[in-house]
Amino acid sequence: MLLSMTRVCLAWTAILATCVAGYSAGFTNQVAREVSEVGKVVHPAMTEVSGVVASRKYPGTFWIHTDGGKQPLLVAINRDGETIAKFDVFARFTDWEDIAIDDQGHLFLGDLGNNNCERTELRVYRVGEPDLASTGKRPKLRPDQTWHLKFPHQPFDCESLFIIGTNGFVISKLFKNEHARVYRFPLAPSKEPVTLVEIGVLPITSPVTGADVSKDGKLLGVVAKQGAHVFRIDGDPANAGRLGRWFTPLANRHIEGCTFVEDGLLATAETRSIYVFTNPAFRGQPIR
Repeated sequence: MLLSMTRVCLAWTAILATCVAGYSAGFTNQVAREVSEVGKVVHPAMTEVSGVVASRKYPGTFWIHTDGGKQPLLVAINRDGETIAKFDVFARFTDWEDIAIDDQGHLFLGDLGNNNCERTELRVYRVGEPDLASTGKRPKLRPDQTWHLKFPHQPFDCESLFIIGTNGFVISKLFKNEHARVYRFPLAPSKEPVTLVEIGVLPITSPVTGADVSKDGKLLGVVAKQGAHVFRIDGDPANAGRLGRWFTPLANRHIEGCTFVEDGLLATAETRSIYVFTNPAFRGQPIR
């Protein structure tokens, strides 16, 4: 009897060890059709992971931040969620909600949150993408350009930012089944506030919490409360909904940010979880 119990205990120990190993670096846990959880952010300051963007300088590296304005900290992670580097940002944030990137080595930090619609201006900061080799010196990142964005009409909440060419774009976060709207602002330097220009309406009535554009500018990825959307835009967000649209549901996971990766659309959640939407149409490649 004792030998049998010992064997049972050893068997359960092996099972538990396998489960723990499955949630170590490199684990993949399918949570829904064409959606897998692939990692967990481990940095203690990233209490509510908000924005994420894939580095175009360091393959396999992702820049993330927490929301709000408590601790302006930019963190580099790998796909498993492990910390690679961290950098303080020397700027004032009211509610840092998203991050974007361009082809010239810049990161754009979106101070966009407007939960109670009390802000009359939003801010976007531009910084150079940090050198990972300099992390030991813990330098502060100082914006080299700031845009103050005014609303064209009534203020709205906003958590999404992406860059195409010489323009930046934000998407409104609306409730009560209202459609999300896309707004443009020029990236030309300006000392005066810039008024957002509405360029289109997205066929999304779920509150939008993050966005990214594929490197070739052909696809726009948008995450919302009910799941992830990808639109064929061919370089112009005004095309969203006209050329092709794909949706993968994943509700109640508190997804806040997204970025294109080779095998789909990677998304981060306030819970620190990292997901990948693997619908073939979500890949950042031209779709025929």
